[in-house]
Amino acid sequence: MKLNNRLDIVQSQKLVMTTQLKQSLDILNMSNLELEEQIKKDAQENPVLELERTESIDWGTFIKKNIKNYNIKHYDLDNEITLENIIKYEINLYDYIKSQLVFLKLNKKEIKICEYIVDCLDIDGYLSCDENYIIQELNIDEKYFYKCLKYIQQLEPIGIGARDLSECLLIQMENENIKDDILKSIIVEDLNLIGQNKIKLLSKKYNINMEKCLKYIEKIKQFNPKPGRIYSNEKTIYVQPDVIVRKINDEFIVYMNDRDNFHISINNYYKNILNSNNLDEKSREFIKKKLNYALNLLKNIETRKSTILKIADVIVKKQKDFFNKGKKYIKPMKLKDIALDLGYHESTISRGINNKYMLTPYGLFEFKYFFSKAIESEEEKGTSSRKVKNMIKELIDNENKLKPLSDDKICKLLKEEGITLARRTVAKYREEMNILSSSKRKQFI
Repeated sequence: MKLNNRLDIVQSQKLVMTTQLKQSLDILNMSNLELEEQIKKDAQENPVLELERTESIDWGTFIKKNIKNYNIKHYDLDNEITLENIIKYEINLYDYIKSQLVFLKLNKKEIKICEYIVDCLDIDGYLSCDENYIIQELNIDEKYFYKCLKYIQQLEPIGIGARDLSECLLIQMENENIKDDILKSIIVEDLNLIGQNKIKLLSKKYNINMEKCLKYIEKIKQFNPKPGRIYSNEKTIYVQPDVIVRKINDEFIVYMNDRDNFHISINNYYKNILNSNNLDEKSREFIKKKLNYALNLLKNIETRKSTILKIADVIVKKQKDFFNKGKKYIKPMKLKDIALDLGYHESTISRGINNKYMLTPYGLFEFKYFFSKAIESEEEKGTSSRKVKNMIKELIDNENKLKPLSDDKICKLLKEEGITLARRTVAKYREEMNILSSSKRKQFI
């Protein structure tokens, strides 16, 4: 076999990912909150950018108009207790538990061990790490370890320091001074039966009537399975709609939600400096670079707004029945449908709907809500899978709780509405909506 080296000229087309293009795609993919954080970050790093909140209050005018309605008091801000002098402090689970150790009569070694165990708790308050590891790490015997663990289990929130759910519930039961062997046995041995809703089997096992069994279950449900979450510092993330849809004169109008957004502008000071003859070349290049970045950012933000608005406008036109009549009338729709209408690639539509929200007359919806596949039905273009899920949910919400609908029964009811689905598909949709099976939904009283 003979091998030769040679040079060939090949003509081809390829897309080069420039910095500007990457920034444009990233900005389109961002949610409102992510974009706001990015703008703040860019403004800190780029002196050319100026930020100003839209709809800012003119406090000077406000005070002049309203000053007569207030009694002005003078405070010594350094000494008086005012809001300005109060520092907000959010205590976490671990600090809260450790702060209670001082009320127990512990020696230094016990305090050190207790603090170490507290640091090993997970966010739910459970000791989920290996006990032997702690014993070896602290070089202590088992008795000493369990003694210190018992101290922690006496502290608030009640139930912390448990190694599993049963122990957590038993700690809370003991704290309420409940002495009931059947309740204790159910907690230790049969929580899985409660989870599976096997109430009859539970009643039979403990030779108690259904009413008494349900009272035990109700008591168990009153205990907190995740006591550590009480002091969780997880922050609630609020969703801000990107677009708003309003019906005006029998026509749906779509517009961007610019409320509370930043108004971004270019600082004129740097524009003037750039035209100055006294500026050295290095500084001139620096300002040019920052100006170019700022202009590209402004351009990409406007492009993002335009793209989202166009996508939202097509969604409203294609889902006109939904906006006129409600959730039951949502139609099947794919990314491809929007892409063909706008002349964009599907990946652009995907970025344009990612974490974007629409405020409609029926509430707040994620853009992705309006996209679903078609299910075979009597309708010409099929029925949206989203509509089918809503129908399943409505059937289950209105069912007799003593005789809940099985997946087979739901299939038959949907068929009466002209929708043919396999039982496993109904089960799949039900599970996607976090709805339990009929045996687990069943109530006994």
